[in-house]
Amino acid sequence: MTVPDGARPPHVAPRGRRVARVRRRPVVALVLALVVMVGFVVATRVPDPWGDVGGDVLYAVATFVLVVLVAPRVRPLVAGAVALGWCWAVEALQATGVAAAVNDAVPPAAWLLGSTFAVRDLVCYLVGVALACVVDAGVGARSATPRRPRTSG
Repeated sequence: MTVPDGARPPHVAPRGRRVARVRRRPVVALVLALVVMVGFVVATRVPDPWGDVGGDVLYAVATFVLVVLVAPRVRPLVAGAVALGWCWAVEALQATGVAAAVNDAVPPAAWLLGSTFAVRDLVCYLVGVALACVVDAGVGARSATPRRPRTSG
């Protein structure tokens, strides 16, 4: 790639600085919608324990994707930390009975807050967030890699 003197190609940052990767919100919103739809299917159609575990993992993935939708420039590990913090906080609310009170007042809130505390859910959330971080970092690394133009022949 040829660039004018003193200019940098768009993928090269000044020394000591990282290029901020911006995810496209419409794409992230589509991914979120797909994860939520698959999560509903898994949680309602797959028999337990796989349906419960799969639903928890997908809940964590959806939370990660929601963080990325709100803050598209966030690094994968930061998005993962926020998502995992949210998931674990919701699980802690289940142990206190606050989630049950909210679910009694607003039944659809059970999809967001869950119903009962389970230690297994904490592990499922960790697995879901870790998978989302790995996929997001991999997609970001692939999209940030400059590609050589294809030539015919």
